[in-house]
Amino acid sequence: MTEKITKLDELKELADGSDHGDKSRFFFYEALVDTELFLLLEKEIESGVACPKLIETSEDKYALVFDTISRLADFTGNSSPYLALTGRMVLPMLKEQKLGLGLNLNLAVPSEILLSSRDIDWLQNIVEQAPERLDDKITAFSKPSIPFVVRDSLHKKLRYLSDFVTEAWTAEAIYLSGHESQVIVFVDVNPLMHAALAKAVNEVLTFIPHDDKLIDVIFLKADSAYLKKIRKVGASVNFEKVSKEKITPSDIGKKLKKSLKPPRLR
Repeated sequence: MTEKITKLDELKELADGSDHGDKSRFFFYEALVDTELFLLLEKEIESGVACPKLIETSEDKYALVFDTISRLADFTGNSSPYLALTGRMVLPMLKEQKLGLGLNLNLAVPSEILLSSRDIDWLQNIVEQAPERLDDKITAFSKPSIPFVVRDSLHKKLRYLSDFVTEAWTAEAIYLSGHESQVIVFVDVNPLMHAALAKAVNEVLTFIPHDDKLIDVIFLKADSAYLKKIRKVGASVNFEKVSKEKITPSDIGKKLKKSLKPPRLR
């Protein structure tokens, strides 16, 4: 049995609580997407193809993942090949093969769960949603009025991007068309990262069951006249560096070679 409580354990416990609704379940799924997971393999990767260890029920087949290496070792009881990927990278691979997902099975931990192939389809469809581009000129900025639950989720999500973003602000924007919207402004971000950041914000909002959660994403240079106005009325988004879990060297997966491209599942 694994004794250390992980973030997924905490969120799954909240999601299972009788006093909590859809919001807690969405937070669990969001964390599952962001967390590094260890996918148990049937054998070592060969020619770029990964063969996941599967369990089968009368209704579905499931790939096995764990949120720590020690939990994978507890499950197998010996040295086993694995593949370390974030949930975001695992989902499309499972969807393609019509597989479900078994998280931390048979370990007596709160995050133990089976997600069917239909659950995986639903979750991957959420992740794949892309934001729309808005072509409208901003005429003024004012103080933001983003609900706490949205603001808190943005802080948690964007801290994982702290290596790419040094400054960000929230505010309310008034457009030439008369449209008013909450905005999040990223400063001096590499253009190659724009799409990823916009998608990350869109993903946060998708996972929050809140009626008023539309936020526009804006990218500005540090010398922008807009930014001077935003700094006067806006609220800064704080980025907390994520402390990654220190993993003790293990015999598990020593032969696994790192690759720039995720292998295909078979």
